[in-house]
Amino acid sequence: MLKRTLYTERVLAAAAEPSVKILTGMKRSGKTTILGLVRDELSARGVARSNIVSMSFEGLENAEITDSSELYSAITARIGAAEGRVYIFLDEPQRVLGWERAALHLLHDLDSDIYISGSNASVVSPSVTAILEDRYEVFPITPLSFSEFLEFRESYTTTEDTARELARYVMTGGFPALHLRAHAQDEAYTHVRDIMSAAVWGDVVGSHQLRRADQLVRIIRFVFENVGHTFSAKRLSDSLKSESKEINIETVYTYLERLENAYIISRCRRYDLQAEEPLKTQEKFYLADPALRFAMLGFAPDTIGKAIENVVYLELVRRGYEVFIGKHGRREIDFTANRGDERVYIQLGREAHPDRSELDAYRTLSALRDNYPKFILTTDPNAAGNRSGIQTVGISDFLLGKYGR
Repeated sequence: MLKRTLYTERVLAAAAEPSVKILTGMKRSGKTTILGLVRDELSARGVARSNIVSMSFEGLENAEITDSSELYSAITARIGAAEGRVYIFLDEPQRVLGWERAALHLLHDLDSDIYISGSNASVVSPSVTAILEDRYEVFPITPLSFSEFLEFRESYTTTEDTARELARYVMTGGFPALHLRAHAQDEAYTHVRDIMSAAVWGDVVGSHQLRRADQLVRIIRFVFENVGHTFSAKRLSDSLKSESKEINIETVYTYLERLENAYIISRCRRYDLQAEEPLKTQEKFYLADPALRFAMLGFAPDTIGKAIENVVYLELVRRGYEVFIGKHGRREIDFTANRGDERVYIQLGREAHPDRSELDAYRTLSALRDNYPKFILTTDPNAAGNRSGIQTVGISDFLLGKYGR
């Protein structure tokens, strides 16, 4: 099994302090595998097998456990007379009513450390985190990064030059199961559609009534078609009206929220750099994986740029940044990413914006009168350089961390 060290090291670094570690992310992004890698590492460090309890609630295996008291009883029965700290791994426990209460009691009653995975944001809802008090930590999990993608591919084939591999990554995405062996593109997209279907019906629809499946399908299609573009619920509503498929704006926002809660889409808000505050309008949406768009809607050459933009957005999120669209007067910075006291500005080149020259990108970034790192990203290998502190970097080098910081 290939180790996703970026995540396993983060989670294991928190293992010294007993708490609830919650891994969140879209279905099939690798959460269960990472739980397994963490469990294996704990065993390698000397934790006895009797001190590790693993339970999955994704299938029918533990379907008889329906509430917090039953979950607590089932776990304590499995622990038995184990001595020392116990490590509890629960996959998709949000299907158990009040699982968080059982977790909190286990932390209070036993020397225990708890690891959770969840493909729906209900696992970190305000009501859940309020019960867990301050004894939890959230670890967002995304599909494979470009560097992980290369590692997976190198395990079963000879990789090509970086430019070709980047193109393959943008087209086929990073769902881990796709890159354990070679797949034809049609086969890969069938797999991605299966993932999408499971996420929609399991985590978007779930127990909610779905009276108009066509409305949800049209909303998904509209969002996917407009990745990286300023989103307008009114425009979507008007578009459906023109097709005699009327939908009100409130319904649009309801489905958008459910898609976000299933981690299929991610909202990127605007940030006013002069007022130093997020804005509530003109947000954009990005997908959990760029392959979702191609698998669901097919390939069109003019969508590659936005797919690359999506990849860069995901990489910034993966590195722990809170990502915004920067607004500086009338100028727009593709990504303004904040992490604690750090900030980085990203302007994408002509690949994402055919009407934008490198000079335009440079002028926009040079108007920012601060000393935070500023990057122009391009696929042109000959464009690398540093001009007045603004670095021009190849997209693949940026994704792989091969640039001056």
